[in-house]
Amino acid sequence: MVKKAVIAAVCVCCAAALLLFIFFGPGSKGIMTMLPKPDEREMYLIAETTGGCPELVVSLFSESFGAEGRSMSAESALLAAAAAAEEAALLVEKNEGDGYRLCASLHFSSAETSSLKKGRLGAELGKIFKSASIREGGAEGVFAIESAAFGEPLFYKVSGRYTAMAADAAALRRMEEASKRSSANLGGKKWSVERGWPAHIEICDGGAITANAKEKFPVTLEAAWRGADAEEASPAEGEARWAFVNLGKPAELWLSRSLKAEKWETGNYLIPEPLLFSAGINLPEPKGKYKDWPFPLSSLGEIAENIGLSDSQAREILGGQTVFSLGGQNRILWFSLPGFLVEFTGRPALMRELVEKFWENLFFGAEPKPMAGFEAGGSANLPFSAVGAARGGVAALGLATPQSLEGGAKTLGRYLKDGEEAIGWAIADLPRIGAALSDMTKMSSFLEEEAYEDEDFSDFESGGVPGMLQPDITTTPFDQEIADSFGNVLKRMGRIFIVWEKPLSGRLLWYSSQKSAN
Repeated sequence: MVKKAVIAAVCVCCAAALLLFIFFGPGSKGIMTMLPKPDEREMYLIAETTGGCPELVVSLFSESFGAEGRSMSAESALLAAAAAAEEAALLVEKNEGDGYRLCASLHFSSAETSSLKKGRLGAELGKIFKSASIREGGAEGVFAIESAAFGEPLFYKVSGRYTAMAADAAALRRMEEASKRSSANLGGKKWSVERGWPAHIEICDGGAITANAKEKFPVTLEAAWRGADAEEASPAEGEARWAFVNLGKPAELWLSRSLKAEKWETGNYLIPEPLLFSAGINLPEPKGKYKDWPFPLSSLGEIAENIGLSDSQAREILGGQTVFSLGGQNRILWFSLPGFLVEFTGRPALMRELVEKFWENLFFGAEPKPMAGFEAGGSANLPFSAVGAARGGVAALGLATPQSLEGGAKTLGRYLKDGEEAIGWAIADLPRIGAALSDMTKMSSFLEEEAYEDEDFSDFESGGVPGMLQPDITTTPFDQEIADSFGNVLKRMGRIFIVWEKPLSGRLLWYSSQKSAN
């Protein structure tokens, strides 16, 4: 009886294995099997989604391979195909030289897969690749999609229910070879963050962040995301959970010891409106001299010294909760630019002293006008708008109009629950950042033209001016075309809110451009 049961169990297992072989293809363990394992010593990105690749993700990645208005690249075409798939797994990794290689494992409908296997485009891809043609790709089962819309052909091969796609034939061959060896592919990849969610992503910096550190290691971030629950009354369109993974015990131990989540009294802080970006973080009090502190603390320490604060006062101010904001308004010449604001926390007496030294030493004793809601300091109209004011244990310093903080400002409580514990948080209005990026690039171009005209005049009059008197005034590294293109992608997005809940993990909420976070 036992022998018969064992034989029956073996038969069932063999039948299941045969079905898996037929259904998934030889050596396959799922959609990730078609992707080769990336090198952790180089930057890479892995993404796996159910229900297709989100349109905004496709738009964002497409800008990395070709700006709007330019001809579509093979990589952009591949991303468009991924958006039409029922399931998608993507790998972006560093290529030889400075470029990046993109490959994808895609699960289309059975009808689309059947058409692709025969060398034809089905209804789904036919809508995307209009007037495209397919030819044999030089190897058994390999086809190439060609179109005047993108310069280079897109190669693919159907294996079982999955279609491997790559922007070049060599990458497709690498995918095929990797799929045959479990040690060379991502078939055994297990997500550690919210495994049951429909979409996951992993980003590795290849050791770039720790390149100058004593102990070098790659920093890897994993995240999972999903759309908002229809039953929940939330303005958010969706949520994500993220975590640092594979950092190594020393790094994880250091983060756990150094960073602590604390309650945020949301009523103490202001978010300038219109908001572009705001971030708050709770840091331990730095030790030693400011020159030994990491950026940007070292820069803030230098400013503190320049305005007359002692080392101990600077350490006390920078330790604890600090908020940085880009928003509101500031007017320079005839340009209306976003304002910049920093809010420090500490003893009320120290906050008042910080504001006093801010005006005395940084603005040569300018007399600020009092601001409603603040007990000390205020605002002043110089060639630009400056704010330096304190109330209780909070000091707000920056370049912004007082109206940015009085009438239009909204508290952090709009986003974070009062008393909620967090190491840090960030709010970004991506459409406004996109518009500001384009405007800043235009202003940069204008200032550069003015600088060149001044340089020519000075050289003519005096035979040249020392370089230190003509510093580089470039305000953005982007040219106008790239800035406009990337800005247009951001304009199609909405507002995001990130919470750093624990030393190694947190959450993210995003809102559509139509919905507000109110």
